Amino acid sequence: GVVPGLLLSLAFVAYIVTRVLLNPKLAPSTAVEERTGWAKYELLVLYVIPLISIFVVVIGAMSGGIATPTESAALGAIATMALAGAYRALSVKALVTSLRGTVTISAMILFIILGATTFSQILSFSGTTEGIVSTIFNHGLSKSEILAGMLLLLIFLGIFVDQVSMMLITLPVFMPIVQRLDIDMVWFGILYLICMQLGLLLPPHGLLLMTMKGVAPPQVTMGHIFRAVVPYIAMSLLLLLLLIVFPKIATWLPALIG
Repeated sequence: GVVPGLLLSLAFVAYIVTRVLLNPKLAPSTAVEERTGWAKYELLVLYVIPLISIFVVVIGAMSGGIATPTESAALGAIATMALAGAYRALSVKALVTSLRGTVTISAMILFIILGATTFSQILSFSGTTEGIVSTIFNHGLSKSEILAGMLLLLIFLGIFVDQVSMMLITLPVFMPIVQRLDIDMVWFGILYLICMQLGLLLPPHGLLLMTMKGVAPPQVTMGHIFRAVVPYIAMSLLLLLLLIVFPKIATWLPALIG
């Protein structure tokens, strides 16, 4: 979804620039200290380049076929630890805290994936998937109604469920429906991703909202985050409607390449 992604990015940038132009207090100017010689590049060399190097290690290892995604993530963790040690910010206490948090989050995600995988396998082997598909089509619903129902279900699930689990739960049911309706797979895949993103942005339990709260300053409340995300939800919905009305926006570039 290169074209839809660019359109959504441009919409976000245009909104932010417009807000700042209308209310400059949202992005106040700061005094810039004039630096010369080494001081001019000190912050770049000491902080920016090392941070970028972590992304280069992870993405480069995957893109170059040197490591799998899981192995690349491990390389990224090793690179992060090396940088923390170089900055003298790595202590036994910090390492134990990080490992404890990692184990907790990983265990939660693994249990969710385990449950979702078990659910999808049960649906597949018991014939439930075919039964659900047959029931849907026997009700005489139109192609548009079935598509709208699938997209709304994705948005609803995104409020409570992470993306991997959502795919494991819904794809075994959705794919036979999409194939029987003769829907373009690329087009549906992009709609699928946008709906998942929308679900992650919707209050009160959107996972991305919780992530933002975790990294935001203490004075930022969930109410602030809920209000701030409304325009981005509106822009995402607008893009979703554009793609439904004009499918070529999503499919012309893949068709041109392939």
